[in-house]
Amino acid sequence: MKHKIYLLLLAWVLASCEGFLDEKPSTAIDTPNTLESLQAMLDYSSMNNSPGMAMMLSDEYFSDYGGFLSFDPWHQNLYIWKSEPFELDDMIFDWRNLYHQIQVANIVLEKLNEMEEDTPIGNSIKGAALFYRANAYFNLYTLFLDGPNLEDVGLDLKIPFKISSKLSLKPELAGKDQIKKLIREDVEQADVLLPLKTQYLTRPSKMAAKALKARIYLDWEDYDLAWKASAEVMEVGMELIDYNDLDPNRVFPFTIFNQEVIWHSQISGAGYLNSQSAFQVDSALYSMYPDNDLRRDVFFVKRPAGFINFKGSYTGGASLFSGLALNEIYLIYAECLERKGMVENASFVLNELLAARYERASDSINSMENGLQFILDERRKELVFRGRRWGDLRRINADERFRTTLKRVVVDEEYLLHPDSEKYALPIPARELNFY
Repeated sequence: MKHKIYLLLLAWVLASCEGFLDEKPSTAIDTPNTLESLQAMLDYSSMNNSPGMAMMLSDEYFSDYGGFLSFDPWHQNLYIWKSEPFELDDMIFDWRNLYHQIQVANIVLEKLNEMEEDTPIGNSIKGAALFYRANAYFNLYTLFLDGPNLEDVGLDLKIPFKISSKLSLKPELAGKDQIKKLIREDVEQADVLLPLKTQYLTRPSKMAAKALKARIYLDWEDYDLAWKASAEVMEVGMELIDYNDLDPNRVFPFTIFNQEVIWHSQISGAGYLNSQSAFQVDSALYSMYPDNDLRRDVFFVKRPAGFINFKGSYTGGASLFSGLALNEIYLIYAECLERKGMVENASFVLNELLAARYERASDSINSMENGLQFILDERRKELVFRGRRWGDLRRINADERFRTTLKRVVVDEEYLLHPDSEKYALPIPARELNFY
């Protein structure tokens, strides 16, 4: 199934475009031939959504049996890492939304080319479209193509490759090398074109492009480029939130668009997150936070029924933040420094982050005795429930030192996901394959 060709459905594209235009922010978007209308297309909220499947597959949570039964069938299949999780009738909106983002970006880029709009505003819109396309393809790569842990398996996975808005009954397919090349070109050009900052954090900026580069290159194990991109963000001089100043008793301790946010997006299509029993914090993860770690109370809440749930999203509410933020950049920078052998520099950067996360009276927070393992543990703790864990597992499972076998139990039946399992790359949804 993984090697079959996906057909980009004409009916879906038209339907998704109609839905998009039905909720347009202004009438100008009916005929996108002005800079205002192109910007409005990129401002549509679905452009700032990330797939929920990466969260569903990760080991940050578990569900009791009642919660498991509340899942849609394909959610259940993902939860137990079934080889073929998607049935023919399953509508996988994560997949469709990512290609919708790509389609919108392609339309904007083509219109800008027709308009020959070489102005600061035009360049900003072009940079944003490239940013969104790069981010969408990166999310597709993380879910549907083989990552570092599968490099020796010899898979030949491909997904639709679209850099044109024209509809085709037989779209071109591309493997990870071609997809990665497009992502790299798009995000590098976005970095050149975008302004340093934007009026709204839902719009990408040069800072966001650099942060996205740091995320992407770390995921690809290109640590020199990840170090360079993260260093450029660090030089801007943003400030961390001091968790000592937060009220852990608030239902949601963080505010949306807080001072660490570089670019805002959130995880979509994950209604199961609202269920306390279906979205319980993994006990092994929770135990990683010592008593003097403020994240223990700021991120989590203990329910009367005994559940532990997550409440620390940077969206300021129940939805999960998946955007780019300063704390992620600190961790990328520290890890790259450590991998370059600059241990003291890495320790300094990490301690600066942890000083804003531990009680002020805490003594030595980080001795760096465990080096890279310590940084990876802090990454897991700091970026919890942001959808990053799945990509991290694909990356660190390529290293013999950090290989992890995931386990879930449903009604006394045990399910395992081994570090080099082909299940780390999802098959294209069956419904999409049915139409070629």
